[in-house]
Amino acid sequence: MNFGRSIPPAAAPITFRDLLRGLAGLFRGERRLKQLEQQLQEFFGVKHVFLMSSGKAALFLILAALKTLSKRKRVLIPAYTCFSVPSAIVKAGLTVSCCDIDPRTLDFDYHRLKDSLTDDTLCVVPTHLLGLPSDVERVKDLCERNGIFVVEDAAQAMGMKHGDHLAGSLGDVSFFSLGRGKNITCGSGGIIVTNCDSIARAIQTEYQKLTPEPLLGVLRNFCEVLGMRLLMDPRLYWLPSGLPFLGLGETKFYRDFPVHRMDRVRIGLLSSWQERLRESYAVRSEAAKMFYDHLPPNCKTIVPPTGAKVFPNRLPVVMRSKRAKADLCAASKAKGLGISPLYPSAIPDIAELKGSFATGRFQGATRITDRLVTLPVHQFVNPNDVERICRLLEQLHDPTDEAKVTPSRNSLGHERTSVRA
Repeated sequence: MNFGRSIPPAAAPITFRDLLRGLAGLFRGERRLKQLEQQLQEFFGVKHVFLMSSGKAALFLILAALKTLSKRKRVLIPAYTCFSVPSAIVKAGLTVSCCDIDPRTLDFDYHRLKDSLTDDTLCVVPTHLLGLPSDVERVKDLCERNGIFVVEDAAQAMGMKHGDHLAGSLGDVSFFSLGRGKNITCGSGGIIVTNCDSIARAIQTEYQKLTPEPLLGVLRNFCEVLGMRLLMDPRLYWLPSGLPFLGLGETKFYRDFPVHRMDRVRIGLLSSWQERLRESYAVRSEAAKMFYDHLPPNCKTIVPPTGAKVFPNRLPVVMRSKRAKADLCAASKAKGLGISPLYPSAIPDIAELKGSFATGRFQGATRITDRLVTLPVHQFVNPNDVERICRLLEQLHDPTDEAKVTPSRNSLGHERTSVRA
């Protein structure tokens, strides 16, 4: 266990004032709910907003609603994404279908996307992984011609802008996560937005069937937020990070999970969400800029497309090999630097889903699984941390690699090296 300064891999800003407002939510009525829904409608330019107990609960509700609008059963997702996505698909009684990703962008491999669609495809889920933009307009153009819904996964991209469009504003329906490591948090929460009246009506029908979350669950979530606020500080994070039973950073596949409307305590915790989102944007943009200025010259990052206003949830770096990734993560853990892997496997390799996919079709997802690490860019990262992380990367980085590399400019205007598969 590292007893010194220890940086959490991800964190979201929340103040003690927010916590007090959360407690006050126990005694507030519908006014706060309507106020939050109106703020979100105005921010995203949408007509319909639904607030849920988690991001995966939000996706489940969307899929349950879409099932009532179509007889199709397959949901096409990137082969490398959060395990919550296939969890929601399975819980909704639908079939998980995968398309490989482009390891240079973490977006779909668009050479394969069209061939991945079938007559039974209900929807496609383009994903802004780590806040990097997916080409939703390209997906939507392809899907509209085939009568397929587009469910935009903006779970990790709240506030991200690509061109003139905010993440979550292009899909037929979209969702966000308010989990503890996202851009803003209320512990666990989810948001659904849509401009489509028919989809909104179907969601509303399913939404009305939901039961309120039991008070014990509401209070447990509040206590977890309080604990996060106290223990995410790098002076104290060594304590929870050294307790394996807490399962910090673990990624799990769930066949079942609770689905509720967002409770009044979570709504109270989100009272200052716009201010916190602006703070998150500023902090993560500055931390990313510091990394881009100091990363070793041959360090391979995933570069956002030109015109994207991105503040990454975590900064992705592709190592030269699976062993190099493991060595870096082990060294980071010993030094408390917050470098971490993302998901432990590609979606087709999840134990509960194995056998559902043909082998050898997802090389891009496998490559990223084996080599991707993420760097922390939240409010607890300071310039000295950036220097120490970059020094470690330089020590462990071997410029010899079978991959070709090419310099390009990221959205912040700094020249970096991006991977060319």
